[in-house]
Amino acid sequence: MQRLPTVPIPIPSRLYYGWVIVAAGLTINMATAPLNPVVFSFFLVPMSASTGWSLGSLSLALTFRLVLSGLTAPLIGTTIDKFGPRWLGILAGFVAGGSLVGLFFTHQIWLLYLLFAISGCVGLGGGPGGNLLTLVPVAKWFIRQRGRATSIATTGMAVGTVLAIPATQWMIQNFGWREAWVALGVLMALIIVPLSFLLLRGSPSDLGLEIMESKDEKAKSPTFLEDNWTAKEALRHPVSWLILTAYSVGGFALTGVLLHRVAYWESLGISPALVAFGTALDPLTFMFSVVLFGIIGERVKLQYLGLYGGLVFSLSMVAIITSTGQIYSIIVHNIVWAAGGGAYITTNNLIWPNYFGRKFLGTLRGIVFPIQVVATGLGPPVYGFLLDSGVAPKTLWVISAFLFIIAGLLLFLAAPPKRRISTIEK
Repeated sequence: MQRLPTVPIPIPSRLYYGWVIVAAGLTINMATAPLNPVVFSFFLVPMSASTGWSLGSLSLALTFRLVLSGLTAPLIGTTIDKFGPRWLGILAGFVAGGSLVGLFFTHQIWLLYLLFAISGCVGLGGGPGGNLLTLVPVAKWFIRQRGRATSIATTGMAVGTVLAIPATQWMIQNFGWREAWVALGVLMALIIVPLSFLLLRGSPSDLGLEIMESKDEKAKSPTFLEDNWTAKEALRHPVSWLILTAYSVGGFALTGVLLHRVAYWESLGISPALVAFGTALDPLTFMFSVVLFGIIGERVKLQYLGLYGGLVFSLSMVAIITSTGQIYSIIVHNIVWAAGGGAYITTNNLIWPNYFGRKFLGTLRGIVFPIQVVATGLGPPVYGFLLDSGVAPKTLWVISAFLFIIAGLLLFLAAPPKRRISTIEK
């Protein structure tokens, strides 16, 4: 056993601490499942029935969360680069968990918007864009095995969602939507706060370590070449804006579909229990998909992975477009959707550190994150208000399919930037 600086619990001597960071990130991501649009989608109908608020008005709450997540991202990213994620994680657990508990007292829609906004301003609640609080540290602890490490941590979002869907549905039906928010908020804080204090650290240098991804690392690959671009240098290169545009377009459609597909399935006459079962297949399949594509992403060009993700997302929409209420259409959609999501999310996790290095990763992600998240945040209310105004849901599903194709093609065009390697990192 070894005791590392600032880590209050002993760690096995042969264990590379990066894998502890992965485990911590996975668990924290699990705890943030209540911030997921998929989980919120199960609250839409009961909250609307209880308060009289329209789908569009309720969907706007998610936009406030995502927008605040984007606006605070530059500060969050810079803070992680300079000071690490430990104390930020403690604050995030208290703030995000407390904001969900506060939803119990929501009787005016402005308070709903305020609490959702607060929940997104501490490095969590980034939606499909991921949580800066967990993504950046994991990427900084790995180079050669970055794909599998970030993917394993990312599965926490899926695992948490799989567990949260039936639990949320049960709590809403048996206790009410207000009580369900309280339970989810308390559980979130109880998991994130102690884990952040005990385990979450920013990079190997914080503990006086070098990147050593396996016990035989010295024999296999003693030196890694990594080109660390500053945020300013990265943003001057056109490929960064190509990537950003792709994930803004795709994210707009992605959150719009995620938030409104549950109400659509139920409108076709499918029971809420069957909808919950079918929807849970998405994160359940995603758990395996994202790990698989994390490993694949270490071996193939990320351009191909991004293209695949966009095209398969589009293909999954066929099951919704052609559905007239069959349960198998939910199953097919969610399984195919998750198969595309594993590649799409993995590309997003890897493309920034792989293309521009990890030294200034937090700062870079903090700058591009707001644009991506604001575009992503517009999807739910735009879809909601269009549905409220009488636009046919299938029209939105067809538009979504085309947007996913566009996102995939843009990622395919985003070739890795090339310049002289200026930094050698161990």
